[in-house]
Amino acid sequence: MYYRLALTVMCTFTMTSCIGVFKQWGDEASIAWKAPTFDPRALERQPVVVLNALTGMGLEGYRHQVSQSLFLTLTKVKNPLSVLSPQETIGQLNRSGLGKEVSSMTSDYFTSGILDRDTLRKICQTLECQYVFQPGLAAFRQYMEDRLRFFGLRVLQTRVTTLRLSLQIWDAHTGEIVWESSGEGTMAAEDVRDVMIPFEDITQKLWIKILSDLWPQDESPPDES
Repeated sequence: MYYRLALTVMCTFTMTSCIGVFKQWGDEASIAWKAPTFDPRALERQPVVVLNALTGMGLEGYRHQVSQSLFLTLTKVKNPLSVLSPQETIGQLNRSGLGKEVSSMTSDYFTSGILDRDTLRKICQTLECQYVFQPGLAAFRQYMEDRLRFFGLRVLQTRVTTLRLSLQIWDAHTGEIVWESSGEGTMAAEDVRDVMIPFEDITQKLWIKILSDLWPQDESPPDES
């Protein structure tokens, strides 16, 4: 009896190992504000800048990855924008002596919710742009759920990942927010192996959802599966 049960477990493990990772993705986004005078097509006329991401407490280690994933998404959409990478942005601003001022602006934002207009103007004068993208990471969590066990042996499991992102577009000439949105995504992946879901995969999926409002329906970014 135990021999047959053990054989069943081994066969189940072998068969499911060959299946690979099964993923389910769900997301939603909401537009919090869009200035009546803002035309998203203006973003295509000159380079735009992605600032270092703002994150919730305990998520500071993801700042660069969030900004980088937004940068990559903006370069992959159907009508790609001319975007300065986060690395280029940081490097040019620091060479221009704006490092401390930009850092101070970011720190003040956490209490005021405002990006200082004078600093924004200096940033865009240095980088020759008008619009600044300010990404944010509000929540990121991964946890495991066992789906099937035999005598303590984990055969099937589900890794659930939840993510909340926000994005603001600031006009550096006026110091105003011209567009902002936020979104939440959840991915569940089932596999017999302990396979991590790449952070970049889920962030880019959610950025595509959030950014879809910036383009007309027939020009929206492709949904990468």
